[in-house]
Amino acid sequence: MRSTLMIFAAISLAGCATVKNNYVPRTEQISFPALNVEQTATIGDKMLEQGTATTTKGVFLPRQNNISGVVLSQGFYPQTGEDDEHVFTRFAIGSSDPNMGQVTLQGGVFNQNTYPQGIRFEKENQKTCVVVPGVYGISQNVCDTEYSYEFTERPIISQNNFQQTLIYSGRVGDRIRVSYREFSGNMARAAFTNEAEYDLSKSDMIAYKGAKIRIIDANNEQIRYEVLSNFNLTN
Repeated sequence: MRSTLMIFAAISLAGCATVKNNYVPRTEQISFPALNVEQTATIGDKMLEQGTATTTKGVFLPRQNNISGVVLSQGFYPQTGEDDEHVFTRFAIGSSDPNMGQVTLQGGVFNQNTYPQGIRFEKENQKTCVVVPGVYGISQNVCDTEYSYEFTERPIISQNNFQQTLIYSGRVGDRIRVSYREFSGNMARAAFTNEAEYDLSKSDMIAYKGAKIRIIDANNEQIRYEVLSNFNLTN
């Protein structure tokens, strides 16, 4: 209760606020390696990879910041929007990701009257503001200038990210082993994990789910190969 009173005391001096949500992270296609170029991979390395990856702008806070009872942890805060003077970010509450910036309420838990709507970082001055509900439903800022931060860009994992990869697992006699993995978000899905063996005495070509690879040389330390087509990318 005392922490909540501290927040609202600061709100009364901070003025109204709005949160911008006009930024979209960059999502791009990944396809590795280049086709028809000799490559080398050791056991456990990815021989080829294809999928999507997301990169987002944001703010890195190098140390914890307590703003009138609203505690911002060290970590990365992904951007949600910006205007001429500010960058707005989201945050996590109870996240298991140690790299994600998290927000807690000192001495209590958030409710509908105290739950933050976002965080605002000034571009020119090192001023951090937490946007929280105010009186009559008008959002307010709780601010301080005590701790510095930096604007940066980082890869993030979202549920929309999907990747396929083949991993070299070694050679026994004339047979080589590769592992196929599918990733959705940050989790390897067991139902989409598989092991395959190929007999090089029969052919120097191997194929899996549309990917085709010509094997140049392979042993129990490394493999030399060329990718002729990735899972859905051909010449």
